[in-house]
Amino acid sequence: ITLKFPGSQHVVTAIEFLKDINAGKLPALKGKSVVVIGAGNVGMDVAVQAYECGAKSVTAVDIQKPTAFGKELEAAEAKGTETVYPKFTEKYDRKAKKIYFRDSTEMRADLVVIAIGERPVLDFLPASIQTGKGMLTVNDKGQTSDVKVFAIGDATRAGLVTHAIGQGRDVSEVIHSQLMHFDHMPEVKQPIPYERVRTTYFERCMPDKFSAKDEAERCLSCGSCRDCRMCENVCYWGAISRVERKGGDPPYEYVVDDEKCIGCGFCAGICPCGVWEMVENV
Repeated sequence: ITLKFPGSQHVVTAIEFLKDINAGKLPALKGKSVVVIGAGNVGMDVAVQAYECGAKSVTAVDIQKPTAFGKELEAAEAKGTETVYPKFTEKYDRKAKKIYFRDSTEMRADLVVIAIGERPVLDFLPASIQTGKGMLTVNDKGQTSDVKVFAIGDATRAGLVTHAIGQGRDVSEVIHSQLMHFDHMPEVKQPIPYERVRTTYFERCMPDKFSAKDEAERCLSCGSCRDCRMCENVCYWGAISRVERKGGDPPYEYVVDDEKCIGCGFCAGICPCGVWEMVENV
């Protein structure tokens, strides 16, 4: 989703910004000021990455109370991100490097990133396929108004990547049952007891041999470090550092300096993957 205002053609979308960083195309932000329009969790991701690229300051503005929460918000605030609301954008002057708001205030902005959500591109679809609120309308099997066309994930509703993967598996089973001419019976799974969610539960996350089936079934986060650097950023005492491992798999590791660590547990608390484990110091 984008906003139209004078100078909006010079604004970068959050998805473009994050995609470029993920592809190794790092923007030159050293010593610069960044303004993020939208203070949700995606906006916080943008803020953290902007600081990683050397930004001097990052300010996230919103028209309402910021919706960011949890680890994304904590990581952004730990970096120094400031959130300001309510702010309604009036215009952006790239030459002057300033963004102006309707309350007659302005901010320094070498770069403006807009992070107010995304909507799927559906204009290529025939009019016979029903949509609603900018998304495809589907039944409980993932079928659109055309029974031969299925849709999942963000094309149907806002959600997480895990939701999209789960829907993809469910829809593939429905399609398979139709092609093989048998009734589809959805699998009923019981919730995993909390006491079972321990390190040993994640042994299958990194199978010896790659398998598309195993890859689709594994947890995307739990038990496998995704190099988000949250632990390093949140450690007040600088006890955690990222070390490159040439030829290693993965090519990095996070190490703890026992002389600096005070055992506060912030790293274990903020890690979204359950990698860090606290051990009693006896």
